[in-house]
Amino acid sequence: MKVTRSKPRNQEKIGTPKPGRGEGRKPIWITMAVLVFLLVDLYLLATLFLFRTGDLGQIVHFWTLETLGGGVIVLLLFGAYSSISWLMGYQVPSPWRQSLASLIMYLCCALLLGLSTLSGIEPVMDILRPGRPGNLLAEALLRHIGPFGAVLAGFGGMASAMVLYGIINRRNTAAAAALLSGVLRSFGRLLSPLSGGHPAGTGLSQEGTKKTPVKTAPGTGSKAGRTSGSATPGRIDIPDTIVDETAVDSGQDLLETTPGKALSFPVPLEVFGEPDDFSFEVDKGLLSRQGENIVDTLEEFGISAELAETVVGPTVIQYRIQLAPGIKVSRVSSLANDLAVSLAVPSLRVEAPIPGKTYIGIEIPNPDRKPVNIRTVLEHSSFQDSDSDLAIPVGVGVDGRHLTIGLEKMPHLLVAGTTGSGKSVFVSCCIAALASRMRPEELRFLLIDPKRVEMKVFERLPHNITPPVVESRQAVHALGWAIREMEKRYEMFAQARVRNIKAFNARALPLDRLPYIIIVVDELADLMFTSPREVEDYICRLAQMARATGIHLVIATQRPSVNVVTGLIKANIPARVAFTLPSQTDSRTIIDISGA
Repeated sequence: MKVTRSKPRNQEKIGTPKPGRGEGRKPIWITMAVLVFLLVDLYLLATLFLFRTGDLGQIVHFWTLETLGGGVIVLLLFGAYSSISWLMGYQVPSPWRQSLASLIMYLCCALLLGLSTLSGIEPVMDILRPGRPGNLLAEALLRHIGPFGAVLAGFGGMASAMVLYGIINRRNTAAAAALLSGVLRSFGRLLSPLSGGHPAGTGLSQEGTKKTPVKTAPGTGSKAGRTSGSATPGRIDIPDTIVDETAVDSGQDLLETTPGKALSFPVPLEVFGEPDDFSFEVDKGLLSRQGENIVDTLEEFGISAELAETVVGPTVIQYRIQLAPGIKVSRVSSLANDLAVSLAVPSLRVEAPIPGKTYIGIEIPNPDRKPVNIRTVLEHSSFQDSDSDLAIPVGVGVDGRHLTIGLEKMPHLLVAGTTGSGKSVFVSCCIAALASRMRPEELRFLLIDPKRVEMKVFERLPHNITPPVVESRQAVHALGWAIREMEKRYEMFAQARVRNIKAFNARALPLDRLPYIIIVVDELADLMFTSPREVEDYICRLAQMARATGIHLVIATQRPSVNVVTGLIKANIPARVAFTLPSQTDSRTIIDISGA
């Protein structure tokens, strides 16, 4: 396996954006004004409850409640919330929306207090007085639309104000629904033993013993050490053109867990099985004989060289050769077939030169191949200690080093390999590694599987935006949706005056943070044959612009020909992984050099 990464031009470092034209520091006079407003607001709130506010506080208390009524508390609470949010750097609605929402909420509260007073209910506290606006509104609405209409107008206006202010939105509603679902599910587990049924989460019905999958609410993953909570996936709208409404994310568990045990994030490594005993023991006599054969073969062709060292990897043995002065490296590369015949090996690769070394590498298959278990790479320090949000364990190199890369720095990945070379296994391990480390509200997947069987194992993944897309036409619609999601995120970034998803999430409220979106295409060739122009346009546009919005592509193909991996696609996806390929032409197409 060969991993290459070319340097894209004008690559922008991911992280907190530099202060500049879009997001400079707030003017000090505005900050001071907001701070003074907050202090006055808190003092007025204290006067309404007479918290030792002195003579002035008593005057304000009685005049405010007599004139404006207890509904003024809503105005003060909204003002305090907006001021604190602005000072902490969170996004707040525009001033006119804040003012209009606060005014509507005040009038509705005053109306409801006025209705209660006119119905004969005396306020038990001074702060429950309706005030003059409340009495006038209540009398007018009772006369024109009656008690039912007046109450409906009051609660409807409050809901409208919360929508206008942004308190009620799709995400918060989903969070409340997830919280309610979790409470009901926990309550059901408590009552289940009392009713004589099976414990909740065992997947057993009272009528039989057949196991059924345990379903959880979408995005209910929580931090490590905690059970699933009320976290909600990010701001993602699923278009009707991709899937049916009935086929939207069922939110099932990531993996089959112990009955009755909720899944936590990060996922414990025990679910990936036992790690392999990773030790490389090869016959030293075999290594010595093959090294001598390589040196002798080179000398037969007039190339003076000596064996510097031997590196044993899980699947490859690399002999590092030191050439004599004046010997061209290209002469050794041209002798690859002759060396393969001399060593009696099915394949041989010449790495000339080894990066950072003065040697050339001759790689032959390891007769005692060691498969690399996914848990082995997941529990290694290179993956566990990675500071990347989207760390992917690539595997173990020829020299035994564990290689972990950050997807957000690539920022997209192109994988090629023939059938049986490990391409789909690599993609599946990438998905499993990302999903095991990040919660559903932090990471979402859009899986496109034209072969219908490769992504079947991830059908119940709670991170999925939609079940795996298998139809080619629906896959095109899915890529089109990703374009619209990217554009919507850029509009949000422009309003927030930030440049990338990290800066946006750092300033946004917890429920308003955006998740990363990983688009995985298992077989690009099938899509390119059905809709080549649309697929190429969508992929190129996503590859060019989607990085800053947190949308990344992982594209796999078993046929890296020029009509599948076009020049535009190749130019916009600088990071590529090549497994075994049928020809050197395909190898040069995908990684620009032969050898894969």
